Amino acid sequence: MYVGHINLEKSFNLTAENFVALIDSLQQLELKQYVIVRNTALARRLDGLNNVTVGPVVRSPITAYCLMPPVDVVHIHDHSGWQAGLLLFLTKSIPFVLTQREANSDANSSLASSIYKRAAGLIDETEMSAGEHLHVYRSATGSLRIPTMIL
Repeated sequence: MYVGHINLEKSFNLTAENFVALIDSLQQLELKQYVIVRNTALARRLDGLNNVTVGPVVRSPITAYCLMPPVDVVHIHDHSGWQAGLLLFLTKSIPFVLTQREANSDANSSLASSIYKRAAGLIDETEMSAGEHLHVYRSATGSLRIPTMIL
């Protein structure tokens, strides 16, 4: 399985540490991953992991969309990248899952509604560990096989 990630957060904080933990968990399962981030320090931190390709540092969801290679599923890690997920789904039929850390103030907008409807999964990071995120990947693609002991 080839998993894409888009994280357009500017800062490197606890959320970024959770992101690194997830990438590492997936890397230990020897899943191939492609990561697009906005934060240069985060890109450097992920660059040395096996089976993880770190794309160019980007600032916009449109650029992230353009640079995402064909993957099996894309995990959008922050609200800033949600539009990239929608575009990947609509133009390339790539399923996407969303991480939601807080209530989205635009949740009633037509764009947000369209994004929620088309997402293969919604992850509430406050309630899930990195290993539990893997269940969402399995439900989004129907093909991820994970050793039970990891979950």
